[in-house]
Amino acid sequence: MTSIERVWCAGDETDQKGVVVMAGDKMLMGLDIGSSRTRCVIGSVSRDGQLMVDSICEHPSEGVRAGSIVNIEQTLKTIQTVINEAELQAGAEMSEVIIGIGGENIVGIPSTGVVGINSKDQEIKREDIFRSLEVARAFELPQDREILHTLVQDFQIDGQMGIKDPIDMLGHRLESRVLIVTASSAICQNERKCIQRSGLSVERMVLQSLADAEVVLSSEEKEMGTILINIGSGITNMIAYTNGAPVYTGGVNLGGDAVTNDIAYILNKTRGIAEQIKCESGHSYVPSVSSEDMVLIPQVGGLPPIKMPKKELSKVIEPRMAEIFSRLQSDLEKAQVHGSFGGGVVLVGGGALLSGVTELASEIFQLPARLGFPEAIGGLDRSYISPQYTTVLGLMKSEARKVRDTTTGTRSHKERTRRKEGGAVSKLRSFFRTLF
Repeated sequence: MTSIERVWCAGDETDQKGVVVMAGDKMLMGLDIGSSRTRCVIGSVSRDGQLMVDSICEHPSEGVRAGSIVNIEQTLKTIQTVINEAELQAGAEMSEVIIGIGGENIVGIPSTGVVGINSKDQEIKREDIFRSLEVARAFELPQDREILHTLVQDFQIDGQMGIKDPIDMLGHRLESRVLIVTASSAICQNERKCIQRSGLSVERMVLQSLADAEVVLSSEEKEMGTILINIGSGITNMIAYTNGAPVYTGGVNLGGDAVTNDIAYILNKTRGIAEQIKCESGHSYVPSVSSEDMVLIPQVGGLPPIKMPKKELSKVIEPRMAEIFSRLQSDLEKAQVHGSFGGGVVLVGGGALLSGVTELASEIFQLPARLGFPEAIGGLDRSYISPQYTTVLGLMKSEARKVRDTTTGTRSHKERTRRKEGGAVSKLRSFFRTLF
């Protein structure tokens, strides 16, 4: 079932796939399978869309490289461990899970769909938007790829551009502009297989960058234009917003592990020691490091640590981080994205915690850069309000938003008539949430 087809009916005690609902709330599970850590969160969302976190757990990943599963058995073991722990803490047994996906295998394809308005009064209805979106999706997709999301950017009516809300407007010709997010079918199938073998089913697959944006970016930042980058261990994801909508998404199969490998190679150290050096003393922007600063380099065999200029260590780290940002920036330029990025660059993920990363990103993108922190959610310990937890929390938040919006969309006809749904903007906003 594609995401455009799935709508949860808030009045049901269980959804159509049988997820357990307790005390009028819908139970949700989000799973972020990363290259170094696998994270799981369980929570509940009330009928008015209020999210409450019941448990959040993580475990070192096995069988995952560059964000993709390379060993089913090892990954399965990790998934089962973290899910079992999360279920135990939450006191709930789950049957479905929302999982994130990202990396170089993600490709965003701009597309348009044009339809004629056939009604006598020429008034644009919900059905007309559906038809235009289906036309936008009706292109030949390679057999090795599948559609994750249809992300609406804006509409045109009879040549009038930049329309965000076409419902109830008059016209003869409706054109939708969308970003079709596609992923490798093989990578998706491997993740589904692991989930199924763990005794669960995949409720939804979500682009990791979309999940990040859900808990990090405000509507104002999306409207101003903002680039959101998640630096993970094995992959780095990016999504760009202008005028309130995603206009580009992509990624590279490089992350913090590449920096660790460089340190290990140059300093002739084990990966474990290199990771320790990176986390404790690493800096990714050479100009901001004093020539007088020194770092201690651990030695093996009981030998005392040796001193090394911190600037020299930074000279090892900066080129790799610069490569990551430069590749992302180059891909964004090739996409010929129109619009400004007044919101600058926002960095999340474990790699964003490396000192100097905001300065380096600002220099390469020629934009202000800052760290992004997930918003506080009910029941969430403050220790998890950190850049490395944005994806798993965003998976939960995106589903909670869908529940809230579909609840609004399933009010009685009598009530909708009386209130007029708060205007066409509210109607369209609620409608769009069912698309992705």
